[in-house]
Amino acid sequence: GGKTTGWFKSGYGKHIWGSMTIQGLLGYYFDHVDREHSVELNRCRYNNIADNARVSSFSRNAKFPRGTLIDQARNASDPRYNYKDFQCRDGRANCDDVDCQRFPIEKTRLVHYTYCKSPLKCHECNFMETYKEVTCYAFIKEWFRVRSTLTGEDKPHMEDDAFSTNVQWMREDGTVDVHQGNCYKEYTMGFCQGNGRHNYVSMKHRNMSLLPDN
Repeated sequence: GGKTTGWFKSGYGKHIWGSMTIQGLLGYYFDHVDREHSVELNRCRYNNIADNARVSSFSRNAKFPRGTLIDQARNASDPRYNYKDFQCRDGRANCDDVDCQRFPIEKTRLVHYTYCKSPLKCHECNFMETYKEVTCYAFIKEWFRVRSTLTGEDKPHMEDDAFSTNVQWMREDGTVDVHQGNCYKEYTMGFCQGNGRHNYVSMKHRNMSLLPDN
């Protein structure tokens, strides 16, 4: 029999997260209906989710890629921390142009937090294993930086030594710097007062009726 699922019973959508939402509909439209007017953008610059462009010996499932280990986390005696990256998930011989886990946030125009998780959840950040986590926390810091620019959103007070955690940043050469610090202050500017959603400092209530109509 013919296909019975997907947009307009085309079978299209199973490979897309949120396939029943607008992102699945738009994908179907520009892949099947109006291909002549579609342009594929660099997915690290637009809609970056900080994913690994390659499959690895840890997980060969291209839909659930494991991030590349940072050097500080590698342990030759433990297979969980000694895996290698292999072929590109998109079938090309070289996919470094879409290795989003290493893509600089300064060059990113649109961030998608699905893989990194919501900044509001205030995730524990003491130890990070892969480039994915390093880049995700750069995304989270940018989210809180933008929030801090809103009127009345003053940074909550937090002592530098309130927490002692690992803090990691990507250097310009692509390696990772690891040092001791307070990740909640450095990444979230104190808007996360600790681990867990209950430690999130909510945004101030605003009377939207006072905003102009145009």
